Amino acid sequence: MRKHILHFLLLVTIVFAACKSGKKDEQQIASFLSAKEAIQLNQLIYKDSSRVAFAKYAPAYEVVFVPKPVNGNYAIIAKSKSANQYALVIRGSVIEFSNEGFQNFILQDFNIFKIKPWNYTDSVKEAYVSNGAWIGFQNLLLLRDIQTGLNIKEFIEKKVENNASMVITGHSLGGNLAYPLAGYLKKELPVGKKENLQLITFGAPAAGNAAFVQDIEEKFPTAERYTGSKDIASMFPNLESIGKVAKAIGLDSVLQLGKMNIYGVDSDNLLSIANLVLEKTNVINKTNKYVQSEKHLRQLTEKELPYSATPLSVEEIFNRAYQCHKVDMYAELFGVPSLKED
Repeated sequence: MRKHILHFLLLVTIVFAACKSGKKDEQQIASFLSAKEAIQLNQLIYKDSSRVAFAKYAPAYEVVFVPKPVNGNYAIIAKSKSANQYALVIRGSVIEFSNEGFQNFILQDFNIFKIKPWNYTDSVKEAYVSNGAWIGFQNLLLLRDIQTGLNIKEFIEKKVENNASMVITGHSLGGNLAYPLAGYLKKELPVGKKENLQLITFGAPAAGNAAFVQDIEEKFPTAERYTGSKDIASMFPNLESIGKVAKAIGLDSVLQLGKMNIYGVDSDNLLSIANLVLEKTNVINKTNKYVQSEKHLRQLTEKELPYSATPLSVEEIFNRAYQCHKVDMYAELFGVPSLKED
């Protein structure tokens, strides 16, 4: 009798363990999309019709969250058809993404001379983001899916499975805005949702100060920040690197920085001009100096620019800078082919 009881208890234990193991496997979090997959989706976000572009160029994904843009800012959520893998993809500048658009991005979109307190940290104090990043972030919070009427946070809470993974990603300005949006979602999403987020950016300028970056690094210890070796935009605020590349591609001479006189000081290169402006406007100080994450950095080496024996025009020089920053360049570095123009 005792032997039968022991056998029965052993059988119950095995069944219980099997059920428990099955339940654990059922709740296992899906793996995150890779950087190579993320850059492909970043190419598609620049297309006019997200759903049409995905159906044509990335049929393995479906777009499940499609809003109307808010003040030029736009993001979609795409899902893998074969796994519980999602990507929240944030578009870069709404300006025509071209040589001319790059000029506007450099000369106009760096709204960095005012900062806003960032109140979505866990324990870090005195975190700030640029005024431009704050405005874009606020616009992203206003995006609502056309079909469900839900905003991004509500959609993740109500429509995304608990065992699904989500990569928050963007290129250029989209990458810049991915940082505050990711930090916000990591802070505000409920338990069971916030643990399943990852952050991957491409060619993104800095969004905030050292305290902001510290909080993001704590929230996303394995995040990936990809920069091109000749991409000026992604180097901000590393002014030394910006200055070297600006000279190499001739941007210094085009902007005629040597003829500028700011605060009574003459400067002959982009590095000294930028340092001076940031210092005099109090952007650079102990509290609010812009910082990029070195922990997240993954630098990609771009091909050498073609040598020109004759002086380049303004358009040609800006086009060089644009070619080193565009999303297709990053895609090519991952072995993803450029998309054909429609």
